[in-house]
Amino acid sequence: MKKLLLSLVLVSLVAGMSLSLELTGKTGFGLRADTFSIRRFVNNNFGVDLNAFYNGSTQSGQADSNLYSYALGGFYAREIYSNTLLEIGATLQGWQGSDAGANFNGLMLNPFVGAECFINDHFAIDGKIFLGAYGSAMQGAIRSTSISLLDGNLGAHIYF
Repeated sequence: MKKLLLSLVLVSLVAGMSLSLELTGKTGFGLRADTFSIRRFVNNNFGVDLNAFYNGSTQSGQADSNLYSYALGGFYAREIYSNTLLEIGATLQGWQGSDAGANFNGLMLNPFVGAECFINDHFAIDGKIFLGAYGSAMQGAIRSTSISLLDGNLGAHIYF
């Protein structure tokens, strides 16, 4: 029985060490929902995300509306299956803009759990589930706070 248990442990260790993804230094450009995203793996287990979004509109007879959004995130990644990563992390998102002449800005913290599947060495698709988000916003002299639970989105990246 001890030999069988030892054999299973050794096979598990060898199988775990032979997983194929080499992520250190990989940089990817892509889209997450409607947001431009840059992703860089610092090593095989840690990465950073930088996201940017802009939306502007002009309505006849009214002031222009625009929104700038930007986010910086970090995550821990672990290969759980061949070419598939489990990711755990958080994103700090800020935004600012104006709507019909009234300026606003805000900040939100978004912890997430996600998965990324590499189709080949240069293309991956992924999804995130945001566990909860806490935000604070100012519009003029009025501050508002918000908490939202369980949101998600999909993304794709091309890696170099």
